[in-house]
Amino acid sequence: MSQSAFRLSAPPPDERSGLLGRLLTLIAYHRLGPGDRLPGERDLAERFGVGRGAVREALVVLETLRVIERRPNSGIYLRAVEKQGSIEAIVLQAELGIPLTGAEVREVVELRRILEMQAMRLAAERRHEDDIRRLDAILAQGAATVSAGKNLADDDAAFHLAMVEATGNHVFLRVVHAFYLMSRNRRRAYFADGRRAPLSQAQHVAMRDAVAAGDPDRAEAAMGGHLRGVESYWLELLERRAQDE
Repeated sequence: MSQSAFRLSAPPPDERSGLLGRLLTLIAYHRLGPGDRLPGERDLAERFGVGRGAVREALVVLETLRVIERRPNSGIYLRAVEKQGSIEAIVLQAELGIPLTGAEVREVVELRRILEMQAMRLAAERRHEDDIRRLDAILAQGAATVSAGKNLADDDAAFHLAMVEATGNHVFLRVVHAFYLMSRNRRRAYFADGRRAPLSQAQHVAMRDAVAAGDPDRAEAAMGGHLRGVESYWLELLERRAQDE
């Protein structure tokens, strides 16, 4: 691929975030795959109109996230991101406004089910009074949000993360937290019109009650019913998008 194919417009004000976004967009736009070589630091700096230091910082971030690798005396190459990239790379992509592919959304939805169904069982088995008080406080805030007709997305995330925290497994919590970071914009869109918030809030209450009662089967079933509605929405949306393309 010729180097001229990598020319992009001037960077936005936030230099590092802008460069990260442009580098990831470059990779997606040019359909670069594992093993493809990127331009060097000097060339990228000239084409983006920024200093080499800024380019180097952005590349270090992508290298840390295992999106790229530097080969001594050879250059900068794209890794097999689907197999080797970190979960934080997907979070970064979402936070920079680069949409996930349809396949990635389906896989994230599937991963959420796997993680949160198990989280409910563990939370019901391990919860403490502090966990129930935390869930109750979040539910109270959620009820106020629903009554005010505001977007429930932040309260929804807080509830689900508090439920995972009740498992007592903090590595589990960190993994699920990454999921909620990458899905933040999608959740705000999901709750935007206010119609789904009351049902979601009621389902949260049912999940809280099952966990407080120490009933893993009931807790898992409550989460399963909750997730089915959310998954149907996203999968139908992806189907419509595919038909429009």
